Amino acid sequence: MSSQSQFTRTLVAMFGALLMSTVAIGAAVGPAQANANPVKVTVNA
Repeated sequence: MSSQSQFTRTLVAMFGALLMSTVAIGAAVGPAQANANPVKVTVNA
């Protein structure tokens, strides 16, 4: 029973880490994409 609890804890930790990294990447990439669009418009003009 203890090993199952450890496995569950590990699984939850892995899921949490994946979720946090996804959020961090989204937060980093989102503004970069928003800033790239006006630059393209300016270059094309």
